[in-house]
This record gives sequence, C-alpha cells and structure tokens, in this order.
Amino acid sequence: MSEISKETLEAFFAETREFTQQAEANFNIDEVCRWSYFFGDTSEQKLTNLGSHLESEGYEPIGFIEAAADDENPDLIYLRVDMEEKHSVESLHMRNQEFFALVKEYDIEAYEGMDVGPIDEVTAE
Repeated sequence: MSEISKETLEAFFAETREFTQQAEANFNIDEVCRWSYFFGDTSEQKLTNLGSHLESEGYEPIGFIEAAADDENPDLIYLRVDMEEKHSVESLHMRNQEFFALVKEYDIEAYEGMDVGPIDEVTAE
C-alpha cells in the first residue's frame, strides 16, 4: 500500500463519525478507541518478528489473517495488532508514517492500514 495521505485520513474520520451516528455505534472516533493496524507479508516469521517488536512497544498482537483466495495476492498473511488510544488526523498520520518506516526496517511487504472500533471489542478478522 502506498502512503496514506492526510486527506484520506480526514475522509476516514468524517466517514466514521457519520457511520457511528447513523448506526448508533457505541464509540466516538474522537475519543479513546481500539485501533487495529494491519501488516502484510508472505513470511509469517517476518510478521512474527515485527509483532514482537510492536508488542514491546505496547501493542496487543491479535493474530494472523490469511488472504482470501480471490485477493490480489492470495499468498499474503496479515498481522493485526491493536492498541487503545486516542487519535486525531495528525497523530494518526504520524503513526502511519512510523509504520511505513517499520515495514522497511523489518522488510515487510506492506503496511495495509488501520481500522477503529469500541475499546471493549476484539474480533479476529
């Protein structure tokens, strides 16, 4: 995945606010939420090494997700890590920049982006 622009994040925040209001979801993206981050590679070992590093930084490793057979790259494995934290567009942009640098450092194919949800909800994808 290429870099995630601030404009993309602004749209993500706006769409999430609209969705949570319409769906009466039990979280507010402008408060502390459970943020999930996804990394993709064909090597489970590389992802495990990255996951260990992220765990030492306070992230909660959730697990691996296999790509669907019809995905663009069905051999990819995805690592999901979570953290309960509060983000703004600016702080999330900075976090994404850190993750793009980490995938280069750990020779991971891609940082695939993030998702957000209520702090009391953990579901493996």
